Amino acid sequence: MKKNFKYLMLALVAVMGFSLTSCKDDDVTLSRKVLASVDVLEYEGLAPDVQIITVVSDGEWVVEAPEWISVTPASGVAGQTEVEIALKDNLRDGSLDNPRRANVIFRGRSLDANATVLVRQDGDKWRDPVDFTIDDLEAAEEETVVKLPNMVVTAVTGNGFILSDGTKFAYITEATTPVSIGDKVSVMGEKFTDTMKMAYVKEYSTTIEGTAAVPSLTPFDISSTLDSTNGTTYQYVTLTGNYDGSSITVGDIKTKAYLIDPNPALGVNTLAGHKVQVTGYFAGLAAPVLNIIPSEIVDLGVNEIVYFSEDFEWISPWAIAGKNGDGSIPSGETIGTNGKSSEAPKADACTYNGITLTEELMNRGYDFVSAHDYNNDKGARDFALYVQQNYLKFNKTGNVNNKPYQEGLILPALKETPESGVPLTISFDWCPQMQGDGMYDKTEMAVIIENGGEEVEIVAPGHTRENNSAYSWQRATLDLSKVKIDTNTKITIRNSNAAFADKTAHRFYLDNIKISYIP
Repeated sequence: MKKNFKYLMLALVAVMGFSLTSCKDDDVTLSRKVLASVDVLEYEGLAPDVQIITVVSDGEWVVEAPEWISVTPASGVAGQTEVEIALKDNLRDGSLDNPRRANVIFRGRSLDANATVLVRQDGDKWRDPVDFTIDDLEAAEEETVVKLPNMVVTAVTGNGFILSDGTKFAYITEATTPVSIGDKVSVMGEKFTDTMKMAYVKEYSTTIEGTAAVPSLTPFDISSTLDSTNGTTYQYVTLTGNYDGSSITVGDIKTKAYLIDPNPALGVNTLAGHKVQVTGYFAGLAAPVLNIIPSEIVDLGVNEIVYFSEDFEWISPWAIAGKNGDGSIPSGETIGTNGKSSEAPKADACTYNGITLTEELMNRGYDFVSAHDYNNDKGARDFALYVQQNYLKFNKTGNVNNKPYQEGLILPALKETPESGVPLTISFDWCPQMQGDGMYDKTEMAVIIENGGEEVEIVAPGHTRENNSAYSWQRATLDLSKVKIDTNTKITIRNSNAAFADKTAHRFYLDNIKISYIP
């Protein structure tokens, strides 16, 4: 990472208390602080280019480095010095060796004085794979190259497969080798850990060595224990509940089960609104979200007709990226943790794969309506839209040109028109924002239905929260049976018309939107 040298010098001066040369012991000449212009250097495995960095110090310094790294000069004096760092070819027995890494230390008089630069050199990371057990895999460091020999495939997923050693399971992703249940395999890949703290392997190669008996295990029923089922290992489980197209719910249990990487042959996209029995592999819990990799789904019949469903779980990469787009300050989770100071970065600042969350919402068919003016000076809208894990926050205090900072979320157009006269409803979870003095905003949620320029407002029940009470979700369910709803209808969730024009605070959190009816 490159550093600005004006600030390096200022930092050095600050550390030294504005004294760069004084020393109580004249025999001690090494620097009290050494700074380097980079933290990490990357090199090719063969014929690596020489790289130049700058070292700044208030005294003498010396270099410590392994023999395959050449540093010139190997020592220096007070001031600013350009240093060349060169590497030998990364070869063993005439072939590219494993990747290697080491620290180059520009040493001062103490550990606190040193500047450390991590040097990484490419190589053939697949050259010497080591056999791992599943227990070993789970304990390994990130990006460790592993080989899992003599395993049996127990399930094929959309993007990989599950394998077993007879008692434990491992999840293989980004697989390119076609496998079938019952194949005996050896898999080589890299170990990673997901946001649920579950280990998995990105496949490099899979060798099919024959067939073997699939371990005969009885799945553990977690239908009534969704809130307490936990762990960091894949467990064979079964669950019965109502699938709304994005998650499975069981009665009033708050935790929802999400189907991860399903095999297309399971027909998950045809099961929205159905009661289902899912058998598969527990893949982590971060309440209120539980992941299951399904291996079998039994359709127990229609429970609900769902025309639209959104839980915003897909925004997780943007929430993790945070306001700087690099994960340095990720979004918080206000409702689940009662986090009154949780980070809530703007949606148009959170960037993942070069796309802001605002842009991705629009790519998915969402749009916005604002009570406040556009910011014409910047040539863009000043969105009052913020990100949490994993839901949205709307609005902020203040106003521009005498209009409040308020946003409304326009839903994507329905893909099909509901049958006429059915008891259609729209439901969503919401929560008002608490002010600094403990009072909740006077948020008044509503749904605006627009057909051909004509609008119908349906206001949700308000909140009666006591001051300083804990954050919690409030479910709104509104009757749509008396309004026209088709694929051209524009449906907006925002504050009511009266509140939308009010310049006082009307902030809110929004999650779990669904348009459906129960036959």
